[in-house]
Amino acid sequence: MDILARRLTIITLLMAIFAILLAAAVESDYRRNARNAAVACNVPHFCQATL
Repeated sequence: MDILARRLTIITLLMAIFAILLAAAVESDYRRNARNAAVACNVPHFCQATL
């Protein structure tokens, strides 16, 4: 039973690390797209499309 608990602990920790890295990647992509939308709003007719 100790071996099973140890394995589940390791798997849980690996999944937590993966979730944190995935969240960081999604946030980075969101910020990159938000910056591109802000640049597009410098031209007036693009602002209506992004809103």
